[in-house]
Amino acid sequence: MNTIGFHDTHVYPGCSAIILFKIVPNGTTVQVTAEFSDGSTATAEVEQINPDEVSVNIDAYTTARGTHISEKTWRLRYDNAQELWKVVAKM
Repeated sequence: MNTIGFHDTHVYPGCSAIILFKIVPNGTTVQVTAEFSDGSTATAEVEQINPDEVSVNIDAYTTARGTHISEKTWRLRYDNAQELWKVVAKM
């Protein structure tokens, strides 16, 4: 399965991520697993907005400490200098 790995237990502006699959152009939605730093996971969908930006809709999930995170959609932008994706806004 396609995976996006976030470098924290939840997503917020400034959080970084690694997308471990090839982004599909032309507005095609890709089903993925979102993995978080505490080992929790959620189902998600990734859609390309432009060559350097994607939207990620993450279904509700529970962190390893038991915090419920509701479904949200985020905009990520590729950071060439750091070679990873950065969350820039909640949509």
